[in-house]
Amino acid sequence: MEIEQLEIHDFLLLCHPLNQLSSDELKELAENIEITYFSRNQTVLEPGQHNEWLYLIRSGAVTRTDHNDGLVAQFGQKDFFGHRAIERGGIIKNRVSTIEDSLFYLIPKARYRKLMENNQAFNQYFSQQKHERLKSALQLLRSPPENSLIKSKAADFMHQEVLTLQQQDSIADAALQMKNSHQTAALVIDETGIKGIVTDRLFCTKVVAMGLDTQQPIASVMTPEPISIDRRHSGLEAMLLMTRMNIRHLPVVEDGQLLGMVTATDLMHHQSHNPIYLVNQIHKSQSLSQLPQLSQQLPVVLTKQVDAGLNASDIAYSISSIGRAFASKVIELCVRELGPAPVPFAYMVAGSLARNDQTAHSDQDNGLLLSDQFDASLHGEYFAQLSEQVSEHLNRCGYVFCPGDVMASNPKWRQPLAQWQHYFDGWINSPEPKALMYSSIFFDLRCVYGDQSLFDQLQQHIRELTRNNRLFLAFMAANAQQNKPPLGLFRRFVLEQHGAEHKTLDIKKRGIMPCTDIARVFALDAGTEVINTLERIKRASESGVISNEAAVDLRDSFELLSLIRLQHQVRNIKRGQEANNYINPDELSSLERRHLKDAFELIRTYQDVVTQKYNQGQLG
Repeated sequence: MEIEQLEIHDFLLLCHPLNQLSSDELKELAENIEITYFSRNQTVLEPGQHNEWLYLIRSGAVTRTDHNDGLVAQFGQKDFFGHRAIERGGIIKNRVSTIEDSLFYLIPKARYRKLMENNQAFNQYFSQQKHERLKSALQLLRSPPENSLIKSKAADFMHQEVLTLQQQDSIADAALQMKNSHQTAALVIDETGIKGIVTDRLFCTKVVAMGLDTQQPIASVMTPEPISIDRRHSGLEAMLLMTRMNIRHLPVVEDGQLLGMVTATDLMHHQSHNPIYLVNQIHKSQSLSQLPQLSQQLPVVLTKQVDAGLNASDIAYSISSIGRAFASKVIELCVRELGPAPVPFAYMVAGSLARNDQTAHSDQDNGLLLSDQFDASLHGEYFAQLSEQVSEHLNRCGYVFCPGDVMASNPKWRQPLAQWQHYFDGWINSPEPKALMYSSIFFDLRCVYGDQSLFDQLQQHIRELTRNNRLFLAFMAANAQQNKPPLGLFRRFVLEQHGAEHKTLDIKKRGIMPCTDIARVFALDAGTEVINTLERIKRASESGVISNEAAVDLRDSFELLSLIRLQHQVRNIKRGQEANNYINPDELSSLERRHLKDAFELIRTYQDVVTQKYNQGQLG
């Protein structure tokens, strides 16, 4: 290449999606580019003019104005224009003028057409469909490095010699067989396949703790229909499945036939910095003093998973599993120190930890649900001490005190079932602003320790209150408008103006939360009990509340925002900083900036959809 072509080639390498072209495509493009220059305040393209070029701004800036001279858009270095005209046959609709002295690289229409046909990244970038552009961005942002768990198969880790039992075998005989074969788990089978699984843990938590007769058949205590994995699935998929389901033994099958068993230990030995390893270490802890040290591994686990190119949703599931493991272990050890609880209780977590949307260490959102047997004069001191200790130890583990004091250590959130039901009665039947704020927090609840039946009673009460309650749905829809995506005129980012986040994008408040709020409203309308954001979107689509297209738009927007947030937090961690949600736009690539804007625009669109669907004419 000549020197001028080399300069063009090097600049093209800096511009997405041209940096995704093959070396031959890029070289050919550099050789076919023409260069033109316009002074400030000159017209580049006139309405009605015929255009044959894709313009790339090498330096300078331009504006696009409509027939009333209204400003439509503004473009700067590395931005493109002219492609929309090419797609509609070359006719220019809006005027493009320079606002600075500007140098343009002109890509011929024929070369543009060829790249649109032959290069997927180029095609997706210039597609007029935002959801197609988002899919392209997700693929690029998730491009993983070499990862042995990704490349490996579940079969690579399995033990082929699996202890199998018959359903009629006694509990005592099963325990003896497991002891003699040095196995921590056994599968219960018959001629049709796997019927159940028993683990060493089961003998402690179910057989001994409940004083069962060990001559009963093993089928009476086994976990029926255990989760399994196909031998062709990756080691990474096995790890994520075990993390999500909080299991440590995974049968490996092919066409329904048992081949072997993968254990958490197998994967731990292969990769020490994974969520299964950390969750297992948390569960094995015997003192509260061990937990803060273990919590220091969480940023490492997060970093490893982001660097491995995993889906944001899978990473969030893993990090949430770790958070709940800390919560349940802290409560267990605090109960051990204080002695057995005087009445049944359920410890509940709320917000991102309940939704499986958590990323780095977060603040606490939790509450204590007590049996209606609770008597404040007799039992109040015990639960006050328990709640204080739990919140204090979670804070030491990096789950800091809630700024709004939404914690079980606050007596307001440490109440009997009847009072919690009364809270929800008020929030749902008299939905004033503060009630809606609490609804947004406590509609995303999960029991992490204690009496699950207590929690189920509360959930049933909430479902009865919200079923077909269009007025409450309308108020929740209005509440979902509180946080607007940070886009102003001409798709410019609107940055935060105050405090430590000055001149940054608050991606949680302005992107993640609006998407979460929209999904919650659609889930309420669908009557679904799931609380994970992506699962809510899926169920809303399946029930017909939203279209499949809307579900795809929301899912991809949420995944993109979550991934960019995670990558930002990992950059924080690698710099020795605390992980946060405040992104400096200057740190984003042109790809990230463009597609963040696409995601924000889609979320803003669906906020408008929510308003129209639930607040205009739906209640008349």
